[in-house]
Amino acid sequence: MEKKNEESTEKEELTLQNVPKAVNYLINEIAEMRAVLEHIESQLGLGVDKHRPIDEGRAAEILGQTKNVIKKMVRAREIPYYDKGRKIYFFEDELVKWVEESRVKTWNEEYKINKRLY
Repeated sequence: MEKKNEESTEKEELTLQNVPKAVNYLINEIAEMRAVLEHIESQLGLGVDKHRPIDEGRAAEILGQTKNVIKKMVRAREIPYYDKGRKIYFFEDELVKWVEESRVKTWNEEYKINKRLY
């Protein structure tokens, strides 16, 4: 015997008369699934659209710096940015990629590379 959910698991026969009810049910279920997925994405930092312009303040938050440090990095051209009519913009995904490109190898990784050279 199968375990049944607390919710009704009774299956209704699909007829022409109850198609609108079935479609409405499916639309509501999909909407609920989207809401759950968006919540999970936001909790994991996997937002759907990370390629949107952000300002210096948000860039500073992402990188764990102050706005002044970000401004200095812009002046020194140390960080990827966009200049549009005296306003500076960044893209979150580009900042993350920029940080990822600066990864320092672990000693084990460095040792394996050096070991192969000898």
